[in-house]
Amino acid sequence: MPTRQEINWGIIGCGNIANRFAVGLDAVKGATLKAVASRTPGKAAGFAKNHGGDVCADYETLVKRDDIHVVYIATTHNFHYEHVKLALEHKKAVLCEKPVTVNARELKELIELARQHKCFMMEAMWTRFLPVFVQLREWLEQGIIGTLTQFRADFGYNYPFNPDSRVYNNDLAGGGLLDAGIYPVSLASMIKNEQPVQIKAIAELGKTNVDEQSIYLFKYSDGCLATISSAVKVPLDNRMEIFGDKGRITIQKNFINSQEIELKLFTDQAPVIKQFDYSPEAGFKFEIQEVVDLLRAGKLESPVMPLDESLAIMETMDSIRNEIGLVYKNDK
Repeated sequence: MPTRQEINWGIIGCGNIANRFAVGLDAVKGATLKAVASRTPGKAAGFAKNHGGDVCADYETLVKRDDIHVVYIATTHNFHYEHVKLALEHKKAVLCEKPVTVNARELKELIELARQHKCFMMEAMWTRFLPVFVQLREWLEQGIIGTLTQFRADFGYNYPFNPDSRVYNNDLAGGGLLDAGIYPVSLASMIKNEQPVQIKAIAELGKTNVDEQSIYLFKYSDGCLATISSAVKVPLDNRMEIFGDKGRITIQKNFINSQEIELKLFTDQAPVIKQFDYSPEAGFKFEIQEVVDLLRAGKLESPVMPLDESLAIMETMDSIRNEIGLVYKNDK
């Protein structure tokens, strides 16, 4: 792996999330988009025209290129396992969009493969690297709000119903939990640094048999409680609050891409508000910088988003899906 020169990226899948990723990639010094590939005719060519990079005829051609150091997987959830495995088998470092797989069984196999081949691998939970979440971790590590007692967060949006879309299609592992709920569920894992010991969940499964909206209740070993909700049919507040016995930390709106975080202690003093100035359009750049830095340092995992935690989160997601009766083809 190069230590000083450019880190060359290949992108598999050229949809909306890949476009956002490419904008972030362009903002990172020392990172270059080298090649792209898509199974949709003409899509890779249009993507390359906008963002650069060579157009590869197929995914295998891309991962076989010697000048590609790391592959970003941006296909639909149901294909993540297949495409991550392809990249790892060709000894490529991998950054895969969240959730990195549909279930824990798939992810466990990929982690074993990555470690066997000594390849870098990370779930692309880009929000963890945003400045507000760096600040959040600092406050939590300092114990400013005391012992954590409750956490609540929601993430939901209104996506027009289309049974063939990746959001509503069960064959594509659609639904609110994997697409939206993963954000607050992963955030809960980061905050508590453990998985819940008790999980309750309810959901509305629509006519395409995906969860259109759902609510999850977590209880942790120390008694801390969490309330989480997600939706693809209604725009929620997308707000986050963490309560301790000495105060609370709040991200008022759109917590997954916020530039402001508030600390309020249970005293008469005024709240502390931290604001960070960066372009939300390039929000992926912080995650990309992490990968570039780790690759140059010869690291195989990120301490901020380690593989064992991704697996533990996926096991929690499996438990939620078992509660609500949500099954995909990948599970069979």
